[in-house]
Amino acid sequence: MIRAFIAVTLAPSVGEEIAKIQSLLKEPQGDIRWTRIDGMHLTLKFLGDIAHSQVEQILVGLRNALDNHLSFHVQAHGIGAFPNLNRPKVLWAGLSGEGLAGLQEQVESALVRLDFPREERGFTPHLTLGRVRSLRGWEQVLAVIERYERVQFGESVVDHVTLYQSTLRPDGAVYSPLGTVLLQKA
Repeated sequence: MIRAFIAVTLAPSVGEEIAKIQSLLKEPQGDIRWTRIDGMHLTLKFLGDIAHSQVEQILVGLRNALDNHLSFHVQAHGIGAFPNLNRPKVLWAGLSGEGLAGLQEQVESALVRLDFPREERGFTPHLTLGRVRSLRGWEQVLAVIERYERVQFGESVVDHVTLYQSTLRPDGAVYSPLGTVLLQKA
């Protein structure tokens, strides 16, 4: 079995800007497991465990669903937390862009046709910066967040969607592409 998800990666320049702020957030040494910049992505659909034999079927379904979808721009900006800054579990950088919701819905619909259950939670486009393990040092981390909560990380073109394998390791997950679907040039 393969632990899999469908995601979008952003331009390296966005990751470089996020890395600058992430290093400032690390200074207070809060109890947070930080996401590696090279693994940062926007998850469109988490699939869970799939069989090797399903990979090609999923890629064909995505190609059919996204055949006419145009590439678009997204902006990365702001820092926040799920469920909120008072009870943080996940620190994130926000994303916005005209085509994001439509792309996610097309991916969701394609996977429903392949018998994957529809995601019940609403889609909130974000990049995970880190996972909060406890509130130790949180007040100091929060002070940094408040200084940079409206920061701009830059813009990126979304021109493809990738099916990834996620391998969990003690030092963090490693993501390996299983296949990519290109979007039409806008």
